Amino acid sequence: MQASSQFSTGIKFGFITGLIYAILLFVRYNFFGSSPVSFGIFAICCYLIILAMYLFAGIARRKELGGFASFKEIFQTIFVAIVITEIVYVLFNFVYLKFIDPSFFDNLKVATRTLLEKAGTSEEQIDKQMQGFKDANDQLTPVKLLEGLGMWIVIDSIFGLIYAAILKKNKDLFEPTQP
Repeated sequence: MQASSQFSTGIKFGFITGLIYAILLFVRYNFFGSSPVSFGIFAICCYLIILAMYLFAGIARRKELGGFASFKEIFQTIFVAIVITEIVYVLFNFVYLKFIDPSFFDNLKVATRTLLEKAGTSEEQIDKQMQGFKDANDQLTPVKLLEGLGMWIVIDSIFGLIYAAILKKNKDLFEPTQP
């Protein structure tokens, strides 16, 4: 089996995973934004799907290399997929939240306040929760977007390192050769 470029699998999985992420974000913003609880649960489910895609990228790379791959080969593929996916994530969020639906955070803030009031939360605790929404639009500045991009690349890479450690499989040095 001939192996393709060392980065082609990572690039392919990066764009596929990025597209899946963009679709999931669109669904989350449009169908779960009015309910903070379901919004959070859906966000966790989406992230688990993305982590699974990184695992599939590592599995595909090992399979591409004939069933044997080093830690480095698998992690490189996963890391490339992570970088591309996170760039797509940042670009989608920027375009969607800045131009398509700039009032998203305001609507989520209202829904969160309503939920907290219905739950009988004290006004002091509600005000504390609402503080987090004041900075939401500030997160869409280029500097904050780059900070977030770097942070999520590091976080995702921790999973990539774990996946690479699990998936690595070296050839047995003492395996008898077949005639």
